Amino acid sequence: MQAKRELRRVVITARDGLSPSDIRRRSEAAGSRLFALPPFQAAGTIMFFVSFGSEIDTILMIERALGLSKRVAAPRADPVSRVLTPCELRSPAEDLTPGAYGIREPKPHCPPVDPAELDLVVVPGVAWSEDGYRIGYGGGYYDRFLVHCERAARVGLAFEMQVLPGVPHGPEDLPVHILVTDARVRCFLATGDTRERKV
Repeated sequence: MQAKRELRRVVITARDGLSPSDIRRRSEAAGSRLFALPPFQAAGTIMFFVSFGSEIDTILMIERALGLSKRVAAPRADPVSRVLTPCELRSPAEDLTPGAYGIREPKPHCPPVDPAELDLVVVPGVAWSEDGYRIGYGGGYYDRFLVHCERAARVGLAFEMQVLPGVPHGPEDLPVHILVTDARVRCFLATGDTRERKV
């Protein structure tokens, strides 16, 4: 746990040093790679995390996906049960409001989406490993949520500076299938084989 806390501190401190223009430029580069993925293009229903602070900016990606007639969901967090509920968005400007931890989340009028209906989940993380594992913010929300999204492609989205040679993880942690950054795309086989593949 101490190792995870220290990694979070180091990576968030470095990420917080990015200027707004850097965040926008790098987010646009990562977004271009995300939207070019065949699994993304084939997906009808996609769940994005809603960015906050110095995270990679997902708002423009959400708007672009809606413009492509994708069904888009974002998570609503219950801080008591620590459960995420995906809810459908029609307009980020109208449908999002500050929620748990100050992170914007869908308003009560946004209908829930069955996790089984998700074709692709865009997964956040503080730090990522070269083999697709992640360190989150410590709440375990996504670790519990992703087990209910068996048919969905799991796609990590981050700045390249957040990718490390390795991060601590346990048998309950699920790696992503694809990791997208502002610099590259790294794909992993669903079996856990971490060879790179072209997309």
